[in-house]
Amino acid sequence: MTPGVAKSLTFICTPASRAQEVGRCLGVQAGEQRLREVVSSGGFTSLRRAARTPFNLVLEARP
Repeated sequence: MTPGVAKSLTFICTPASRAQEVGRCLGVQAGEQRLREVVSSGGFTSLRRAARTPFNLVLEARP
């Protein structure tokens, strides 16, 4: 992801998320810990990192 794309997502997607009732503002900057919290609060009991690169994080959630 280029810096320009990341900035665009921050300036467009984050305010749009904040405007929603839940307003979690996860976006590209959420990070693994925050995603774990959200997945756990959704009722999933198992979460593992399936893959990670400098640009991507793939998590696998199971009930």
